[in-house]
Amino acid sequence: MRVRRIVPPVGYRVPRSRLFHGLLGSNATGDRVVRRFLEGFSSRLGVRRAFGVSSGKGALAVILRALHGLSGRRRVILPAYTCFSVPSAIVKAGLEPVPCDIEEGSFDYNYGRLLPMLQEDVLCVLSIHLFGVPSDPRRLLGPCRSKGIFVVEDAAQALGGTVDGHWLGTLADVGFYSLGRGKNITCGGGGIIVSDSTEILEALDRVVGGLPPARAREDLATLLTLLLLGAFISPSLYWFPAGLPFLRLGETIFYEDFPIYGLSGYQASILDGWYGTLDWLNGVRRANAGFYLNGTRGLRDYGAGIAYLRFPVVLDGTRKRRVLRDLDGTSVGINGMYPCPVSRIPELAGRYRMGDFPEAERVAESLITLPTHPLVSGRDRSRICALLESVVGPEGREGSGL
Repeated sequence: MRVRRIVPPVGYRVPRSRLFHGLLGSNATGDRVVRRFLEGFSSRLGVRRAFGVSSGKGALAVILRALHGLSGRRRVILPAYTCFSVPSAIVKAGLEPVPCDIEEGSFDYNYGRLLPMLQEDVLCVLSIHLFGVPSDPRRLLGPCRSKGIFVVEDAAQALGGTVDGHWLGTLADVGFYSLGRGKNITCGGGGIIVSDSTEILEALDRVVGGLPPARAREDLATLLTLLLLGAFISPSLYWFPAGLPFLRLGETIFYEDFPIYGLSGYQASILDGWYGTLDWLNGVRRANAGFYLNGTRGLRDYGAGIAYLRFPVVLDGTRKRRVLRDLDGTSVGINGMYPCPVSRIPELAGRYRMGDFPEAERVAESLITLPTHPLVSGRDRSRICALLESVVGPEGREGSGL
């Protein structure tokens, strides 16, 4: 284990005062605290109702169970390059993940491939705002509704982002957010589901109402995790957890199973005053992304005002390996992200061949992400820009961005 400064890829230190305030405020009044938080959340986002569960992937699994109860269909279309938690939630719900390739220069679907896939056996299509970069769920609504297919908006990495004045996560039939560690804002875990549809809200009520409540040991685990995270998330100390292989920090894992329960009063208490904190955090993310765009020629700007959870950059495979290994880019928080398309996850292998999703395969081979969180210093940002400039070089930058 080597003692050195390491910037975590994502990071936010929840104040200790908030942790213990939440612990005191979550005992006998837990249900009331959760209800108040969810009412404030739905009011802030302008939706009819919000539900709280134990994780973002749990939120997606709950949504899929509710939608399956309405139609009985089993196939769920998702982008071939995305977080592994997405197909794991589909499998958890007892449904079939069906990947579709992404468009070149985008993390959104290749619509030429997607539209013919909208058949009568499809339950829903997932529109995913990966890294906070908006996809286009409104483009899906017409063709999907004409065939009785739901559109689910995955805003797990995009809480606080907007398009045309509308909150990401509120543009489709139903949406969800993650409150897990490393997301836009965190209470150590948790997921939020939102919708305006009476039919879907009633179905969600039935599924969420059947979930077990969070137990005291989960709250204790949350407290201990956030205390340890707060202690070691600093770049001067992050070398310690990063050097412990059993923690599997930075690994992408397909969870074959995971518990789902209701959002706890303790988690909701930690989030008291969440909007002001979220607004500040996303402001920092926008500023850091702006620094990278201004300091490195050739980077792709995905749109004004995006609160990038991580800033994505697509190189070629050789340059990616050089950044991460030879130039020690991981020491300043640069990350290689998801190692393969969802079609090549070992637990899902056998249904598809190499080359079935060429753009997703190219992105998996080539993508790096830059840290945007508040623990990134000005010196870190300058080093990141200089590192990228040295890799891309002045002679041509066609490989430097999606």
